[in-house]
Formats: sequence, C-alpha cells, structure tokens
Amino acid sequence: MILFRNVMTVILSALALSAIYGTSAQAQTVSVKNGEGENGFGWMFGQAGTCYAVMPRHVAGIFPRVTISTAAPVQTGTGTVIAPFWEGIDLAIAVVRGIEEDRCTERLDTLNIDSAGRRAAEASLLRLSPSGEEERVPLRIMRRDYLTLEARIEGGREIMQGTSGAFAFVGETPIGMAYASANPGQATFMRSEEILINLRRFLNEQGAAYAAPSAAVTLPPADPSARGGLQLVVANSSTPPINPRFAPENLVGDGVFVYDGVPGARIVFGFATGDVAAVQRLRITAPTTAGYALPRTIIVQYSLDAEGRRFREWTRGQMAPDGLFDTGQMAPRNMRWVALTILDAWSTGPVVIDEVIVD
Repeated sequence: MILFRNVMTVILSALALSAIYGTSAQAQTVSVKNGEGENGFGWMFGQAGTCYAVMPRHVAGIFPRVTISTAAPVQTGTGTVIAPFWEGIDLAIAVVRGIEEDRCTERLDTLNIDSAGRRAAEASLLRLSPSGEEERVPLRIMRRDYLTLEARIEGGREIMQGTSGAFAFVGETPIGMAYASANPGQATFMRSEEILINLRRFLNEQGAAYAAPSAAVTLPPADPSARGGLQLVVANSSTPPINPRFAPENLVGDGVFVYDGVPGARIVFGFATGDVAAVQRLRITAPTTAGYALPRTIIVQYSLDAEGRRFREWTRGQMAPDGLFDTGQMAPRNMRWVALTILDAWSTGPVVIDEVIVD
C-alpha cells in the first residue's frame, strides 16, 4: 500500500509539473521584448548547435536585438534579429544566446504539419504570463487559405494586446503564428507550413546573405576573464587572402582574414610556447556588417605529433548567422596543433573571419 501511494505521488507530481511547464513543443513558446519596449511572443528551436526564435517582424521591431524569455522556470537571453525574407511577409528570426541548450530542444521540422493538423477545427492559443506561466485559450478555426488561418477565440474572450507571435497548437503541433487581428475576438495566423518554407530556405541556403539592420549589429562582449585565451600562432593556411592586408595572421592579432570563398579552406594553428596545451573551448567570430560571407560548416581537428601531420577530429558544427561559433566547455584535450576546416559559407563571395580564441 505504501509502495502504491509512493508511485501515485510520483505520477501526480509528474502530471503537475507537466501542467505547470507544458509539453516539450509548447514549452518552446517564448516571450519577446523588443528595443522599443513592446512585447510579443515567438517560438524557439535549435538547429546545428544554434538556438533560434521565430516571430513576426513587427514584434522584433526596428532594433537589432530583442530579449527572449522562456516559460517557467524562466531563463532570459538575447536574440540578434535577422529579417531576410521578402518585404510582404511579417516574419523574422533571431539567433538566441544566453539560454541553456537543454531549454532549446524543439526542431524546425515540427512546423511540418500532418493531415490531422491541417484539418483540425479546434486549437489552443498559447501565451506566457510575465512570470512564465502558460495560458491556453481555446480557438475555433474559421477559415484556411494558402498562407493563413483565421481563428476565433472561444468563450467570448478577447485577443489581448501583445499576442502577436503566439502560436496556435493542435495537441503538440504548432499550426500557425498570430500576427494580425481584425477584431478583438479573432486573429489571423501565418500557417506553420509557410513559416517552415521560409526558415528552411534561409537556414539551408542563404544564412548571412541579408540586408544588415540600420543599427550596427555587434556581438555581445565576451567574459573579460575569458578574453584572449591561449596565445596562438598561424602555422599555415590552405588558401591565400584576397589582399595581403587581410592575411590569416590577423586571426591572432588585429584585423580580419578574408579569403576567396573556396570550399574546404584550412587553417592550422600552433601555440606560441611551441608546446602542448590543454584545450577545452574554441570560439570563432566573424563580423556580420563587413559585407563578406560568413563561414558555415566548421570542422575542428587537433594533433599531438611534432610535425602536425596526423590530425583527429575534435568537434564540428555551424557558425550561427550572428557570426559566432562556440564549442562551449568540453572535456580538456591535450593539443599541439589546432586545425580549422571551413567546408562552406552561408553565402557566395569572399569569406571573412575575425578572431579564433582557444581556452
């Protein structure tokens, strides 16, 4: 009997937590505050080691950064806004920093709606309170067309100001994002399939090839205690710079390295001491406003032999469109040489890299 009560307690506790914090897909709803002080919502997802949030363009506002807050327990981060889509679509994406990886677990393909989601007559609108509690409001789907859904709030309730960016869910599936309201009792939603088409094309093909915002976008300053890292020297580069002023040696000093965008460019670094060093983190930065393409897929390798001929892969990933590649803290690994291979870039043309930091 005691065992039964203990089991029931665990089950009821799990159900209570689910009710408070929501399901995995719905918990990816985030609150957005833009630089004009206006509030809205978005939907957060991860891809290739980077966390993103999608939202209406008017929710992102005119400034290059937004504050992103999760459902309870609330975590807050900063989003660097990118709006590369055609002028008539109220859509933007932000690269999210400062939110733990285990809170950004949803995937873009969740927006690929199945037939049940496309036929559903009822849904729920998910919003977050300032303290991160989830609020679900019943919706009745009134009309569907190729790009949008029209839905009415059930029970005579009204659409609150600041609802833009909140998604309608059918079960676990986000079927559309609110972006306009014809009257207080209903809203227009951009269909998730339309959002998916635009995001997928941008993330897979275009990357950093977007018009930079009027205000300069800069990376948040690194932790002062971590700035600089271990002192590196450039051993060799497989591709020359487009101009001697943009030499690869700039990666460990002042200036930038700009090369002609050939696939598979490789740069090998040694340590200034000429000895083995224990490395647990590597960061690469690139300016988004310099007019050049950013690296995309990066392989990090290391070698321990004196000549630097036998390399093993340490990690790989993608530089995010805000110009940062960060391995995060990893298990320390002894290295004598570090090699970066840049397989491709986010857009065509010369590629720029600003700094390589190892700790």
